[in-house]
Amino acid sequence: MKKIFAAIVTVSALGMTAPAMAQDAAAAPAPAAEAPAAQAATAKAGDTIYDTAGEVVATVESISGANAVITTGSAKATVPLSSFAAGPKGPTISMTKAQLEAAISASK
Repeated sequence: MKKIFAAIVTVSALGMTAPAMAQDAAAAPAPAAEAPAAQAATAKAGDTIYDTAGEVVATVESISGANAVITTGSAKATVPLSSFAAGPKGPTISMTKAQLEAAISASK
């Protein structure tokens, strides 16, 4: 008899907590909206490209369609214009000069 009673109490307790959990979930605030995407930057031949810390990475040598040819002085690459974001100093990429040069070397 004690086992049956314990089982009933356990089932009853579970039944009472489920609505409370559902109410907590319903009362929870909606998740924050996602941060807006980085604003795209326009680049033209001669522009300096910076990293996210504001350091010089490369210079735009030329633009061809949706791509830019950039040079670090010792390495050259063609990158999509969409890879640039608008930074406080001008067009920005998420790589440092050393990272960009390493990526260019690795791709050869």
